[in-house]
Amino acid sequence: MPLSNVEIRRELDEGNISISPFDPDMLQPASYDMRIGRIAATVPKDSDPRVDLEKDHVLVIPGYAPAIIWTLEELKLPLNMVGHFGVKSSLSRRGLFASVGLQIDPGFEGPLSVSLMNMTPNAAALNYRDSFVTLELVRLTVPASEAYSGEFQRRKSFTAQELESVLGYKGHGLTDVVEGFAEIKQAIGSIAGLSTKFDDFLASYAKQNTESGEFNRSLLREMKTLVDHILGERVQTVVLRSVPREEAKQEILDLYKKSKTSLFYSDVATRLALDLEVVLELCNELENEGEIGVLNQHEPKGPKTGRN
Repeated sequence: MPLSNVEIRRELDEGNISISPFDPDMLQPASYDMRIGRIAATVPKDSDPRVDLEKDHVLVIPGYAPAIIWTLEELKLPLNMVGHFGVKSSLSRRGLFASVGLQIDPGFEGPLSVSLMNMTPNAAALNYRDSFVTLELVRLTVPASEAYSGEFQRRKSFTAQELESVLGYKGHGLTDVVEGFAEIKQAIGSIAGLSTKFDDFLASYAKQNTESGEFNRSLLREMKTLVDHILGERVQTVVLRSVPREEAKQEILDLYKKSKTSLFYSDVATRLALDLEVVLELCNELENEGEIGVLNQHEPKGPKTGRN
């Protein structure tokens, strides 16, 4: 179980643990809030990612960017105690998440190095000496046989590997991925003719989406087929026939008359081995002429009155 504030204070007073500099205002009912120290690093404006917060006072983490922050406090744990820490909930609500280890081992000495990730598109600003992680201390029933002796023991500065992990995000953050999706969307929207037909298709039959579960599944399959066609990723290769436009139009009409089930554009294109774009155009013409209902079972309406 985590030590209470009373136990933490007693261990400090007896010299069993050390939190330096200690601030009683940071002591919580069963934890201690550690503060942002002088040393930090994030995606740089120039070539150096390191930030001296004693001079700059504020650390600005760009959107979708990482940061490494060293705590102001230095710890010293005995062999019969381990620590656990995580980012404060107030930072999590702002979209900042920490990558931390499983625990702080017995015998650890020094400040903590905390890796943060800004998971929002907006820059986040953190003040020097603000609390940002919460530390819990747990007493072991049997003390460890030896103290922690890893690379972070008594270390108070960055390694080259740590800085490279931050520098690696320069110009290649998640922001680029988001912008990439926007460019893909714009590219699809610029495909002449097909994008407009696809939008018309969605608008024309949006109301029918709620008619039945089976219809919804069929419509989703049809939408996927159209998107695959737009992106040039058809599932199978079809040898298309070269048919005069009027002949193809008559074949489509005959197919609808004979069909006892609903037909989609992709069904027509597959059965008649016609180009899907041509099928879209001809089906729209037949529907406007009252000859077919594209997503319903065919019910020939006959020629409209008053037509030449």
